[in-house]
Amino acid sequence: MATIVETEARVEPVTILRSFESKRFKIKFENQEAMDAALASESVGSGLAVIHPERHVISVEMEGATVTNFAESFTAMQDFYGARIVEDYRYELEDFDFFNPAAFSPDDITSPSLDDVLEQVRATSAWGESRGGEVVVAIVDSGIDGNRPEFGGGRRHPGWAPIGEDPWTDWQGHGSMCACIAAGSKEDGGVFDGIAPAATIMACRTHFYDTELAAVYDTLRDLARAGHTVVASNSFGLKRGTPPPVPEDSDFISALEEAIAAGVHVFFSAGNYHRLAGGTDEGDTPTSIWLQKCRADVMTVGASRPDGAIWYYSSRGAGQHFGAANTNRKPDVVGVTPPYGRVVYGSDVRVLDEGWGTSGCCPQVAGLAALMLAKRNAAGGPPLTRGELFDAIRDTSVSLGLHENVQGNGLIDCAAAVAAV
Repeated sequence: MATIVETEARVEPVTILRSFESKRFKIKFENQEAMDAALASESVGSGLAVIHPERHVISVEMEGATVTNFAESFTAMQDFYGARIVEDYRYELEDFDFFNPAAFSPDDITSPSLDDVLEQVRATSAWGESRGGEVVVAIVDSGIDGNRPEFGGGRRHPGWAPIGEDPWTDWQGHGSMCACIAAGSKEDGGVFDGIAPAATIMACRTHFYDTELAAVYDTLRDLARAGHTVVASNSFGLKRGTPPPVPEDSDFISALEEAIAAGVHVFFSAGNYHRLAGGTDEGDTPTSIWLQKCRADVMTVGASRPDGAIWYYSSRGAGQHFGAANTNRKPDVVGVTPPYGRVVYGSDVRVLDEGWGTSGCCPQVAGLAALMLAKRNAAGGPPLTRGELFDAIRDTSVSLGLHENVQGNGLIDCAAAVAAV
């Protein structure tokens, strides 16, 4: 597929944007004045997905039939407003095919479920000390189905979504699963409680483009700066078996760093790519944990089975960038997901044959963080630092007797972690 090629003078979109159905481009301006002037004088119509004044960036989605119109606008933006145009880098759900509806079984109330997981990680035993109240749990994912009773309106924080979209709708179903696991509630008639059933839920609906993720994390940064306690659950990555190059010109990574510096507590799924990387089911190598998931200031979560074995797909460490500055051996810990596990997925309760992936384990640890942070906040003492939070989660985890590249410190123990703070 052809891509825009930058030259010292300009790109030539008329001649190179030909054979695609839909593509997203990031248009970067030198300053706010240039961006405002371009938006006022150039029509990009319904293709606008993101306008991010702080970073002087817009994102435009183009269909093949509208190439000529967009090309003219692109040329004007470069010639008159000094814009730079690059492809908007895209991440993806952790192994999209893994959550294909064909991999689901009919609902069966006798199947193991989220209720069983809460018992195994001892979340219910922690609720006497904390249920996560007044902590914002942001689900950076495909949106959340606002019609599900697990996500009662009284616990919703205003969300984020691209232009023209509603954060409380779910384009894939995956985000609703993660939200239910982290912070669902039975209080308003929901089928399941999550790990932190009193936490405030924030739906951050994204298609995982760099510009969207940057806007999400700048929003979370501002929440933290305003005094909110914010936890972010991220179950997306790159489906590949070899180390990816570091994305160039990323606004997301700089926004992530600013959010972390502001106090946002960030959790990532490790990925479901061990076999894709050529690993054997029992092996502890090669690594398949990529990019920002290697950072020491985020917590990365693998997936175990209820019997203590690791799932064959759970990505192993030590991580693509292990040994570089601000990295640690990954994963940090693991959650648990049962085969034929029953959970909210989109608008329904579904049974997923291969469990919920590392996607469904990351929100378990994000929910645990909400329990711990809420307990400390309620006590009126100084808030937990990131180091204290991460250390307590790791130190109270229960070893499964596996290599640290596979399990990190082991399976989370919510009751022990909450008691430790």
